[in-house]
Formats: sequence, structure tokens, C-alpha cells
Amino acid sequence: MKALDRWPRYGYIHRADPGLHRGRDPMASINDQLQIYRLGLVEAQARGDQAVARKIEQQIKELEDFQQRHPEEADAPSPFEVFCDLNPSDINCRVYDD
Repeated sequence: MKALDRWPRYGYIHRADPGLHRGRDPMASINDQLQIYRLGLVEAQARGDQAVARKIEQQIKELEDFQQRHPEEADAPSPFEVFCDLNPSDINCRVYDD
């Protein structure tokens, strides 16, 4: 399966089956996810799709930043987890103790 087969038309990268959870996905490591992103970047650049290429470059950078901040983490985080790691004060990422 080519990397772009995993992408919806609007350029947002996700796993092939969004119902998969961490630990059950065969491509769950950060390095595997980075490899998928890089293959997708090459394919987007070959097609001349600069908007998708920029989005993928951003996601590569954010995932690499996540990996540097969490070197003990081996499983690939969801895009939402990366977003919340970068934006902990966002209303969607707040955690309240009851």
C-alpha cells in the first residue's frame, strides 16, 4: 500500500483505519509513522501538491519535536496527542481533576 492510500483527500494524515487504537496498530512506532510521512512527502512533492507537502512537513516537524520531548515513548501518538502536547492550554486539551 502506498503512503498516500492512507490519506483522505483534504490532506490530513491518519492511520489507515481510524478505529485502530494504540498498541493494536501494526505501524504504531514513531519511527514507522515518520517513515510513512516522509514517503507521503516525496509523493506529494512529485505530484506538485505543495499544500499537502507543507502539511506533511509540519506534521513531520511536530512528531520529531514530540519524540525529542518524550524519548521514552515508542508508540506513535495520535495527531490529537501531538496537538495537545504542543498546545496544553487549548480548551480541548485541558485536564481537570475532580
